[in-house]
Amino acid sequence: MKRYRFLFVILTILCIAFIWHNSLATGSESSALSDTVKEMINKILSAVGLGGFDEHFVRKMAHFTEFFCLSCLLVSDCILYAKHMAYAPLAGLLVAVTDETIQAFSADRSSSVIDVWIDFSGICFGLAVMYIAYVLIRKYRRKALGH
Repeated sequence: MKRYRFLFVILTILCIAFIWHNSLATGSESSALSDTVKEMINKILSAVGLGGFDEHFVRKMAHFTEFFCLSCLLVSDCILYAKHMAYAPLAGLLVAVTDETIQAFSADRSSSVIDVWIDFSGICFGLAVMYIAYVLIRKYRRKALGH
């Protein structure tokens, strides 16, 4: 159990570092990265006969996805350390506000309250997914044990 605790704390720290590292990029660096990701996604969608996305949508989905992943890790940390689940969304919101604050001081970047809401929606979605998974796993274990 201690091994898992350590592993998930390290993964959570790395996820936060990844998020904040992206916020330290200049506007042109961030735009170039988003454009690269957009092109990759659009190639895949084109190959299966679907339309593509614009850079704005890709950037917003990146926010949502980063914070969804962070939420899954934060919930896992709460479970492994037997902490109340309320810590996960609070910690996620703190990371989101800090993320946008970092962007406010990065060259050619700005911060956005809308992005904080997108980040927090990723946190809430991750929390919901993890809660459902937790309930289903507990139900399955009880059934397997005959309780």
